[in-house]
Amino acid sequence: MFPRMLPNGFLTLALLLSIAVGAGCGGKKADEKLAEGMMERTLQHATGGKADVDLQGGDVKIKTADGQVEIAKTNDWPSDMFADVPRFTHGTVERVSKGQADGTQTFNVYLRDVEEGAFEKYQAEIQAAGWESQAMMQGGSGGMISAQKGKLALQFVYNKSDGTGVVMAHLQPE
Repeated sequence: MFPRMLPNGFLTLALLLSIAVGAGCGGKKADEKLAEGMMERTLQHATGGKADVDLQGGDVKIKTADGQVEIAKTNDWPSDMFADVPRFTHGTVERVSKGQADGTQTFNVYLRDVEEGAFEKYQAEIQAAGWESQAMMQGGSGGMISAQKGKLALQFVYNKSDGTGVVMAHLQPE
């Protein structure tokens, strides 16, 4: 029904990436090197393994033995998104994170300026594309859709009060 959870070390890695991007790790090259070193030591302590962090402006790439994660500030839908995932066109892409761990590939597309009625429109697009609805909740402040198509899992979470959302897609290993 829902995609399996990623290993704890990889989850820690993803959380640190979100913090780094949210804090705007861009800046001078010396600052990036310092931030890379701090993140590598933190990840190595948290996971017990080697971590390689590469910061370039607002973009972050991290590789560990568990997998890899990339977060990029962009306004573009990922060109390498799974073909069966309907493109979200009812708001603006703000950033994209993608990763791979234990054979599971993931994309998280963070959105802003999500239009009124986007929840219902995207739900219809998901159904039209042949996805099987697993769960749907909608209320005054937003909603969540969870759907499955073969080995692909898709979630869309929407916060109506601030016009933000995220499309999450996961490809489970064979």
